[in-house]
Amino acid sequence: MTDEKGLDAMLQDVKLRVALEQVDADSWEELCRAVPQDAAKVVQLSVERLGDVVVSHCLAADAPLGNRAVALGLAAPCTREQIQMLAARFKKTGMRNFALQISPYAKPVELERWLAEASLALRGYSVKLVRGNTPPPDNPGETRLVTMEDKTLFGEVSARGFERPPIIAHWMAATVGFPRWRHYLAYSDGQAAGAAAMYIDGDVAWLGIGSTLPEYRRRGVQQSLIARRIADGLELGVRYFVAETASFNASCENLMRAGFACAYERPHFGLPGATQT
Repeated sequence: MTDEKGLDAMLQDVKLRVALEQVDADSWEELCRAVPQDAAKVVQLSVERLGDVVVSHCLAADAPLGNRAVALGLAAPCTREQIQMLAARFKKTGMRNFALQISPYAKPVELERWLAEASLALRGYSVKLVRGNTPPPDNPGETRLVTMEDKTLFGEVSARGFERPPIIAHWMAATVGFPRWRHYLAYSDGQAAGAAAMYIDGDVAWLGIGSTLPEYRRRGVQQSLIARRIADGLELGVRYFVAETASFNASCENLMRAGFACAYERPHFGLPGATQT
């Protein structure tokens, strides 16, 4: 387990503090760019990088997961001009539920005033978690590394687990076979029950796309997938594992049981009164 003292020691590493946000942005950008063109057209998906900031639009769904700016304030503190430009860009799309995700390590004192000038308000937080390279927890469940032959199944399980339409399966499975990615399926009674992925950049790994089919929830599916990814990551030389959840929810509890600790809560800013889902 990563205790408070161990977490504080880890977060003294400036490289790790940057990686907490950078690995999120990099994996998200690669996942979005990998979506097949026909599927991207259906969900009206686009992504671009503005310096260290990754900006995505998914105009088929008015939700902040697809409509967001990631890694703001990473290389340098946010600027007034940057806040105004991004706010104007999202407002122009007509989406009410977008998110500017700002790193807490580079927050200028004027940020609150700049957000107010752009008519933005705090809409919520996500929980950023980190774990060191201690041994993984036991993994009693059956998990398998996804091959290209399993790509479609991985996408289908991911989309169903997130309760998203079938078109999202193409998005979730887009990076299967990519060099920095590992994808996994968990099985129960011979049936695919859950899915998850890992993106590795040097000695840092991001864990994400963790979903479980409704009929298999509360059976330890994600705990098995977390343990398997940690074990595989350690074999590949990973020193730090990073993950993020929307709140202190069941997913967060699973990660903390596997030795993750809350590094910080990252604020999300958007339109007042919008529903951040």
